[in-house]
Amino acid sequence: MLKEWPLAAFTVLGQTAVGVHLVFHLPFIVRGRLPGSGWRFTWIALLAVVAALTAAAALASFFHISHPLRARYALRNLRTSWLSREILFELLFGAFVALEGWLAYVRPASRASLWPAIGAASLAGLLFIASMARLYMLPALPAWRNAYTPLSFFLTTLVLGAVGTEVAVRALAGPGAFDLNLTGAALVLVAAEVLFALLWAPRHGLLGVRPAPSLRPHDDSPRRFHRARIVLLALGSAFLALDLATGGGDIMKEKGIGLALFLVFVLVSAGELAGRFHFYGLVARPRA
Repeated sequence: MLKEWPLAAFTVLGQTAVGVHLVFHLPFIVRGRLPGSGWRFTWIALLAVVAALTAAAALASFFHISHPLRARYALRNLRTSWLSREILFELLFGAFVALEGWLAYVRPASRASLWPAIGAASLAGLLFIASMARLYMLPALPAWRNAYTPLSFFLTTLVLGAVGTEVAVRALAGPGAFDLNLTGAALVLVAAEVLFALLWAPRHGLLGVRPAPSLRPHDDSPRRFHRARIVLLALGSAFLALDLATGGGDIMKEKGIGLALFLVFVLVSAGELAGRFHFYGLVARPRA
């Protein structure tokens, strides 16, 4: 199962990139205004992080390809292949994020130039995650072909987006700078994901899909990753609650993420990675 690490890294990094972009821009979109001059440095730095995460996700995916030089042919089947669409939307997302960062850097923010770039990047990111989820919903794989797959992928995007954005904002702009209480939102999202995994995770959730019996040798690795995911996310939610209780996001605090939020980021990221290994372990593969 650990041989699937390129796909696990690709999906988690890609979802983090899209989530951070969406969550950071959401309060500004709701208020109908662009990040002002006081946000310019944080905005550009965060877009650079999003672009780096997208590039890292693309790089990780190459380790899953037997012949990386043939990767250019993957875009030839846009009409019928979700893999081709996934790659296309990832490329478009990265390109629009780079365009948005360039526009924000070279001149003062203007609605005429930046709103279309923000909207295009957000739409491409959503389509990237949707294509990523749809790729695995194959008729022959009931463990993946159900609502759990897209819901899990989008929930991971929101969780990592909220935690990653809070880390970036506290490090670059300082605690309390964001109008949205991301720590509280992240706590709700992480708790929802723990409940979601406990109830609906295929094979190991209380109400999850139970695949038909198989003649392949039993592998208990997915169960271990499922449990690790729940424990790590639960610990992450505990440290989120601790951060809230101690006023880690108070505007009077000094700039920096603090120990509790750092542990949240590490635990939640590890939990999401464990969840992705659980996901890939649900489908048995021939042993080499």
